[in-house]
Amino acid sequence: MASSPAPGRPHTSARARIDGPALARAFSDGAAALREQADALNAINVFPVPDGDTGTNMSLTMKAAIEQITNGASSPAEAAKAAARGALLGAKGNSGVILSQIIAGFASAMPHDEAGMGAADLALAFERGREMAYKVVSNPKEGTILTAITAAAEGARDAADAGAEDALQAAVAATHAAVLRTPELLPVLKEAGVVDAGAQGLYVLLDGMLRSLRGEAAEPHAEQLGRIDASWLAATERTHGHGEQSGYCTEFVVSGSDLSTDEIRARLAHLGNSVIVVSAGDIVRVHVHTHAPEEAFAYGRTLGTLSQEKAEDMEAQFQALAAQRHRAERKTGGPAVVAVGAGAGIEDLLRSIGATEVVHGGQTMNPSAGDIRAAIEATGADDVIVLPNNKNIIMAAEVAAAGLPGRVRVLPSRSIPQGVAALVAMNPEAGLEENVAAMEQAIASVHTGEVTLAARATHVHGIEIAQGQPIGLVDGDLVVAAATVAEAARECVRHMIDGREGALVTLYAGAGQDAASAEALAEGLRGEFGVEVEVVDGGQPHYPYLIGVE
Repeated sequence: MASSPAPGRPHTSARARIDGPALARAFSDGAAALREQADALNAINVFPVPDGDTGTNMSLTMKAAIEQITNGASSPAEAAKAAARGALLGAKGNSGVILSQIIAGFASAMPHDEAGMGAADLALAFERGREMAYKVVSNPKEGTILTAITAAAEGARDAADAGAEDALQAAVAATHAAVLRTPELLPVLKEAGVVDAGAQGLYVLLDGMLRSLRGEAAEPHAEQLGRIDASWLAATERTHGHGEQSGYCTEFVVSGSDLSTDEIRARLAHLGNSVIVVSAGDIVRVHVHTHAPEEAFAYGRTLGTLSQEKAEDMEAQFQALAAQRHRAERKTGGPAVVAVGAGAGIEDLLRSIGATEVVHGGQTMNPSAGDIRAAIEATGADDVIVLPNNKNIIMAAEVAAAGLPGRVRVLPSRSIPQGVAALVAMNPEAGLEENVAAMEQAIASVHTGEVTLAARATHVHGIEIAQGQPIGLVDGDLVVAAATVAEAARECVRHMIDGREGALVTLYAGAGQDAASAEALAEGLRGEFGVEVEVVDGGQPHYPYLIGVE
């Protein structure tokens, strides 16, 4: 984390008061510092959802704020009120809307005196910012930007008898200390191994403002903010898309008369969570996480004229963040991996265990060599391993890899279970050849079962098959035509285990298979064969179950 100005450091030219032009410059320089740190803040963004946009949203909010005060301001009130209106109109995301309210509260305490504000004014401004921030959050959580603004208010209040610049220094130091405490206050931060992105963003902004007043250049933020723990990220990737970690980050501004923020907030609470509704005169800004963005927009249109409508898929944001992180890890560690897979659960799993890029494809939907080549190039890595995960895709992968710069190795994984085993064997600290050897060994250790429905009536290996009948294949060979899908799966497992002890069975449930049926099958396999069984919601088409046995 960045080193903040030491509370006791002598500063001979500290300002007793801060006038309008100085405050306007401070806002601008603070926004510039926030812009410089946006990517670093995005990289540690895990709360309320790990969508990797806190830094961007806070930076864009401040950009809108300073655009309103570019013509100068004669008093602190003029500068702050212009910034507050710009921040409200340009607020982005959860963090941006809260930041806009901190600025609005700050502005409400600013004096109109051209001589500027003193320490007592600044302390009151931070306290008003704290009050407004808590007021607009429906379910306040400590360990967030709310904790940071509270610390800023307390720091400024303790220095209210000093000069304005010294009071701001005290607020910055207190905010810095609060950021360091956030993992102890919010368990998800501690689990992920990071400080809160919103709290750190507020610290960056205030620190930049203080340095502006002192005529100091912004310093690089040298201390570590933490780094999202890989195991936490993987677990989150596997579960993301359930409960409140899904849906759309929905925002709009409504202009009208007699708008009640309380009524709007109550109505939107029925549509989703993370509801924030703030107003300024005849405009209201709305933020909500919901699965029904169009319903939210429709409600807004009953209130007045809508503008700045936005609905961003948080699941897509999260996956983009995860993919970016995997790419960054591979650039500093081992080779990148391109894997082919179909089904939302399978694609998520491949990413969560190390695939840098996932190409959508599989049985009956083979990707082209061009698709695979584009994914290889998208990794930006010198060393790349390709996992086709289907026998019919191996040749296309080899064509895609031919002639590319760097070293590209195609491993002959013929199924999703083999591809998953290869990724688990991947060591990001090892080089290309060492990983190729380990991953090839993992592929060879996996047997694959496939349960599907016969496309037509036929006779294979002495087995009569009716059209539409459940059939089971082991490593590509037909072993059973069964009465039910579950029976076909059990017979596949029987062939793959073949008396071996300590086998690990993974069931990848396909599209249309409900969780209860999959778990019932798993429980039956545990009881019948005495094996460990893991169930994955694969969502793959054409195959009710894919089965891996190691």
